[in-house]
Amino acid sequence: MSSVTFGILQLEYDQEKEYVTQIALEASLKNVTLHLFTPFDWDEESNVVNGMKFDKKSLSFMPSTFLLPKVIYDRCFYGRSELARKAAPLVREIKDKSCFLGYGLPDKWKVNEILKLDSSLCSLLPETKLLRPSTLISMLKEHRDVILKPVAGSGGKGIHLITRKKGMFVWTNAATSKKVVHEVTPVRLYEELKRRTGGLPYLIQPFLSLTDKNNSPFDLRIVLRKNAKGKWTELGRGIRTGAPGTFVSNLASGGSITPYEGCIVTEKQKEVLEMVISKIGFHLEESHPRLFELGIDIGLDKKGNVWILEVNSKPGFQTVLFTSDQNGRRAVYQGPVESYLRIKKQVLNQKKKRNKGAAVTND
Repeated sequence: MSSVTFGILQLEYDQEKEYVTQIALEASLKNVTLHLFTPFDWDEESNVVNGMKFDKKSLSFMPSTFLLPKVIYDRCFYGRSELARKAAPLVREIKDKSCFLGYGLPDKWKVNEILKLDSSLCSLLPETKLLRPSTLISMLKEHRDVILKPVAGSGGKGIHLITRKKGMFVWTNAATSKKVVHEVTPVRLYEELKRRTGGLPYLIQPFLSLTDKNNSPFDLRIVLRKNAKGKWTELGRGIRTGAPGTFVSNLASGGSITPYEGCIVTEKQKEVLEMVISKIGFHLEESHPRLFELGIDIGLDKKGNVWILEVNSKPGFQTVLFTSDQNGRRAVYQGPVESYLRIKKQVLNQKKKRNKGAAVTND
């Protein structure tokens, strides 16, 4: 058995069960045993994990005790839960002891600041500020509608729309579509926002009208991933359309998926999309080395503009799986295994060089 073992790290075992199982099946075809564990399964002192190991015979994960895997695919999602808060420091410790396929990106604000450093990518970013009383006032003076997003978060959770209407503010929650009318000053509105959001840091942006011919919100999800040679490639893309009466297109908020081919895109927009795909991974890695995969959410407005709405390093794969053929779906599951094998080869080659060097020294 190879000493360079492979594992997937999750916060909970039932989180992406189908995805993890399919990766395990692809791994078994290459004689790779996949280990599955949570940060809480690891004992730092002994470096032993009481987790799960994929069993070829039963085609399922079985309880197992093993040393911390040398190569790890991190699929922990850090939200505002107590579980995520407790897991974060443990994951930092694990990163010091193992090699991760990708080390992830920071929060939305920091990613936005990194993207702004590239002039061609910067031009595609909506105006973005940290939510403060001053930024709320200035944004609402300039724009009738503004959108608020948590600095840390995913899946469309915690998003709010504020609309200025005849001296009042209409506050719409993306999760519930519930509207609340406030006849207050912007400063009082800010205080109410902070109270209802628990004082968490938020971003504020102008609300972009990104709707299709049926007036439903939509965006384009593109997933990039490094291939077996460590080169950025497009894994797939698709259109996500929001539920009627909503203003977000996230699948977690009730959105649906359709193939990209059904979207009307101009030649100019296609050129911009190809530029984004070719540059964004390399640019982000200048600040955050070793990324593995990226989910890019793109807005296409009726004026022909292309907007980078969000970039995250732990994308979901529903859109790609839904819009891909059988080979494309297999590629989703094969990717982590291929990257593990590439890193394993690098580690073993480095070990051989060290051993060879030691032998020469002893001679």
